[in-house]
Amino acid sequence: QNYGVTGFSLQVNDSENSYQFVRANGTPATSISNPYADVMANAWYYDAVRWGYQNGLRKDASFGVAKPCSRSDVVFYLWTLAGKPAPTKAAAFTDVPDGASYAQAVAWAVEKGITTGTGAAAFSPNDTCTRAQIVTFLYRAYK
Repeated sequence: QNYGVTGFSLQVNDSENSYQFVRANGTPATSISNPYADVMANAWYYDAVRWGYQNGLRKDASFGVAKPCSRSDVVFYLWTLAGKPAPTKAAAFTDVPDGASYAQAVAWAVEKGITTGTGAAAFSPNDTCTRAQIVTFLYRAYK
């Protein structure tokens, strides 16, 4: 089974990211019904998407299977799974506004050494997170 990876791609969509997060957390079982009309029960990522929903990673009305996963999405998911701890200070990135829904997650990820950004003062929150970046974030978060 290729788990949705049909060729080498640096970009990751939300279904692939959900699967990576479930695997990084030991592939736990989930007990909720499918909250998304756009996720079929026979999809390879079905259990992963339900697990993410159950753990507060996504609460959208639709999942958006092919939606690219952004850098801010990934650190938000990690921060949520860590219990949304309060960072001691804001991140010093000019592209992360203080009021952004992911601002605390980015600040926390910087404090924990999960990310250092993409440049001297940039995090690039809306850039699609590459496979390498996701694996690096997961490794640093769970080491």
